[in-house]
Amino acid sequence: MKRQMVDMLADLIKIPSDPFSDKQEVLDYVQSFTDQVHMRNTLFGESTAPALLAEYGQGGVVLSGHLDTPPIGDYWSFSQSQLAGGRMYGRGAADMKGTVIAMLQAAQDLVARKVPVVLALTTDEETTMQGAAALAKTLPMRRAKAIVVGEPTGLRVAYAEKGVLDLAIETRGKAAHGAMPHLGENAISKMMRILRGLESFKGRIAHPELGSVTMNIGTLNGGTRINVVPNKATAEVDIRFPPPYSPDQLYREIEEHLRRIKTPFTLRRLLSMRSVQIDPESPHVKLLREVSSAESAVLVHASEAVCYTQVNPNVVIFGAGEEELSHQANEYVKVEAVARASEVYKKYAQRLATGKAG
Repeated sequence: MKRQMVDMLADLIKIPSDPFSDKQEVLDYVQSFTDQVHMRNTLFGESTAPALLAEYGQGGVVLSGHLDTPPIGDYWSFSQSQLAGGRMYGRGAADMKGTVIAMLQAAQDLVARKVPVVLALTTDEETTMQGAAALAKTLPMRRAKAIVVGEPTGLRVAYAEKGVLDLAIETRGKAAHGAMPHLGENAISKMMRILRGLESFKGRIAHPELGSVTMNIGTLNGGTRINVVPNKATAEVDIRFPPPYSPDQLYREIEEHLRRIKTPFTLRRLLSMRSVQIDPESPHVKLLREVSSAESAVLVHASEAVCYTQVNPNVVIFGAGEEELSHQANEYVKVEAVARASEVYKKYAQRLATGKAG
């Protein structure tokens, strides 16, 4: 079984699944496996980013994962799917193809034992999460005894994660010759004042484990030529916030903070995603801690848990891989962690199926 697991993980990592790739190949790979183990497959969501619901029986645990990744990027020291020192390297190894393989292996064993189980696998978690939104409307997700979202938690049981507020900022100026800047208004200079002010924003709410608001200025554009005073500048900012902040509340606070700078700007939302807070003493969370003998954790990044907690309170986050390796060069997952995650999923599903939730 372990040899099969390693081979499948290597195969899955080799399949391109970044935002610029056709997702059909990676979906076909997992769907072929679920067909072979006699699960009932149904597709949901957009045809360009389909989501797969594979079911066996009723009333079982849902194992939820995503198949897509960011682009591979540069500066790798290892090749894609290279195995070295018990680690499998490659884009998506930690986030979260290693965990997807753990889920597939667990499902295979559970079906053989006639234990109900559902796999919920998406292909657009890194971009729109429309697949998760479509799956959230289905009865298996709404009625599940538990939904385990397999984000990389280092085999810890996570019960909270930050939300996302992505903003676009624009400043306007007046074009002039670069040799006569006094005749123009420099939009980049205005943007610099706005961004310096934004970086001083601290937020009014902090979480005991997740801390306070963080932000990343991800893109900055302005100007057309070196000898022209720029008349427009734009920036995109990725902001992460802890519960119990809401996106609306945070947006109002940021807008109010920036108005104090006395520099004209426009502010526009690109993406809003709620934070997640699950009761760590909920029976389904306590059971997973018991089965896994693992510590509790919180996540600073967002996941599809935000979609599923809106329709089912029995959501918990647990997976192989380390959160800090996500989207990095030389991303890897430990093979033993994948095997361990698979065993935990099997034991958890069996306990839920027998009604022994603690």
